[in-house]
Amino acid sequence: MKPLVVASNLYNEIDQMEEWFDFVKKIADGGILIVDTGSTDGTIEYCRKQGAVVIIDDIIKREGYGPARNHLRQKSKEFFPNAHWMIYLDADERIDPSDFHTLRFLKDYLIDEYDVIAFPRIDWLDKERTGMAKDWHTQPDWQARMTRLNSPIEYYRKLHEAIRGYSKIYLDLNNPKINHFHRSTDKKKRDSIGKLCAYLHEKDKEYGKTVPEHPKEAKYRELLRKEGLD
Repeated sequence: MKPLVVASNLYNEIDQMEEWFDFVKKIADGGILIVDTGSTDGTIEYCRKQGAVVIIDDIIKREGYGPARNHLRQKSKEFFPNAHWMIYLDADERIDPSDFHTLRFLKDYLIDEYDVIAFPRIDWLDKERTGMAKDWHTQPDWQARMTRLNSPIEYYRKLHEAIRGYSKIYLDLNNPKINHFHRSTDKKKRDSIGKLCAYLHEKDKEYGKTVPEHPKEAKYRELLRKEGLD
């Protein structure tokens, strides 16, 4: 078998943690790694009680999402040397139990020429799943989230991180789905993430122009100038 580390960057996500750990513990046979920005709501303490390795580091704000993903890979190899794979999942993302068998099959039996497994992400409009932003059957939001830790792959760009240095990516609509509930989080949280993304877009001098501006980015950029980062 090929152990899987589940990793995440967190900040003040205590309201999400019980539900998040409930499914993560069922798939993380290689370990759980948290890089926390410096939560003040009990997230750090809760994660440690659940058995996760927790590192305090504000790397996303300092370096961006691409470097933060590389940092998760590096620390996964350091703390869990027997692990073969790492997948990163945000606090507002879930994988359903109905997809656990497929996930285990892929991690244990996918042939070695594939360094990366990509998952279709469903952007739900609410927690009840009454609607989605786009139909994942026809417009899958592919997420290159699961990588072999012994591969030379690298994430790059501060915002909307991309991946390079891989042999092959395994994409299939039958892969496990990442259920994304960002739209269900409170407005303060959404505004905080929006300001951070606007900040990183401005700071990414190398790749910023290759990433299209989000429809609400002007609004968040103005909010950033008024309020600063949280």
